[in-house]
Amino acid sequence: MPKIGMRMVKTAIAVAICLLIYLLRGKQGAPVFSTIAAIICMQPHVENSVTVAFNRIVGTLTGAIVGLLVLYGVDWIPMDFEWMRYFCIAIAVIPAMYITIVLKKTGAAAMAGVVLLSVTLSQDIRDPLLNAIDRSFETIVGIVVSLGVNVVHLPRKKHNEFFFVSGFDGALCCEKYGISPYSVFELNQLLNDGVKFTIATERTPASLLADVGNIHLKLPVIAMDGAVLYDLKEKRYLACHGLSKEMTKRLCDFLQEKGIHYFLNVVLQDVLLIYHKDFQNEEEKKLYEKARISPHRNYVYGDMPEEGIPVYILLVLQDDEADVVEQQIKQLEGAKDLLFLRDKSETPPEYCHLKIYHKTATKEYMMRRMLEGMDNAKNIKIVAFGTNKNDLSMMAAADISYATSEAIPEAKGIADYELKGKQGDSIVRTILYLYEPFPWQRKPKCHKKQKN
Repeated sequence: MPKIGMRMVKTAIAVAICLLIYLLRGKQGAPVFSTIAAIICMQPHVENSVTVAFNRIVGTLTGAIVGLLVLYGVDWIPMDFEWMRYFCIAIAVIPAMYITIVLKKTGAAAMAGVVLLSVTLSQDIRDPLLNAIDRSFETIVGIVVSLGVNVVHLPRKKHNEFFFVSGFDGALCCEKYGISPYSVFELNQLLNDGVKFTIATERTPASLLADVGNIHLKLPVIAMDGAVLYDLKEKRYLACHGLSKEMTKRLCDFLQEKGIHYFLNVVLQDVLLIYHKDFQNEEEKKLYEKARISPHRNYVYGDMPEEGIPVYILLVLQDDEADVVEQQIKQLEGAKDLLFLRDKSETPPEYCHLKIYHKTATKEYMMRRMLEGMDNAKNIKIVAFGTNKNDLSMMAAADISYATSEAIPEAKGIADYELKGKQGDSIVRTILYLYEPFPWQRKPKCHKKQKN
């Protein structure tokens, strides 16, 4: 069963306060309007509540004024033509809502209509002006109470000694649904509050930009399996750990001699250039057609340039062919300095992406490099979340590591804890628990792994 959230608790408190005010006023007015306003205005965070509250106040005043004008306007209509009164009230909803649009407060439109109807359809026999004032007062009481309750925060200690690093595909980002709205919202709140968080991914920065959504990352991301450190905000490569020019030339010469097509990824002046020649299979062509439209990478037909940093070489091969090519490359001079990674997430079952990096181009390396640049680095603990083979070194090097529920067995075996529930959401809940827990809050669902 889902747990009861703080928004529900705060809403109940706001409703209780509205009812208490009703009792303290000697049961004057209609508490239904204040309690409804309190429920509508309650938002997960104060920033949203202020915006909603202001819109509701504008809507309340607009609806009350228009409703009052309508009451005086239909007073001349005989009671025998009651249907005409109701028709005028219904039509009056249009100008009430339209005024909020003119005032550029579209969020107030619904409230304007609600208050107009509460004023005009009330059975109260008092003067229409007093009735409008009373309904407006009740609504504003509910709005103010809701905002006040949301402003009050229980004391919570913030643990700034953590540096959170999460894998992306299969971890923070679900392959089928992407990043959930809950994860985006809570992460942005945490990032605005100063939490140290970043993403470590196998993707290029261009590919990550397309799917990272509206997460406002403050720290650079670890991309290309740890070969680069990239600032998403400034669109700059802060660090590149690439292949040497000599090793790159040796690899290119070998692949050309064997008639194997390759994509050479080079960073030049904060631009990713991908050099290629004639394609040898349809999967290479599909990759090119899909990726070339990105504004963050540029495909160039030709040989390796004299300038720039060769980051990695990508081959698109069938599995058995990739096995042979990898073994042959390992016989080359200096091959002990190479790292071979395979990715099958974007290929048919019989194909794979074989990536060739420098052996020290790892997520662990860049993660530690980022840590060294932080203030008070010695007292900061790294918390890593992983799911696939490329996350293993990062998880092993972290002070605390978590494997997602759908992680590969190797990741679960190396992790300190295994998370339960939806991948991205469970990661965010764990970050919330570690960074800013409530005194009574239970630890997110996970269990300790017994290591040998």
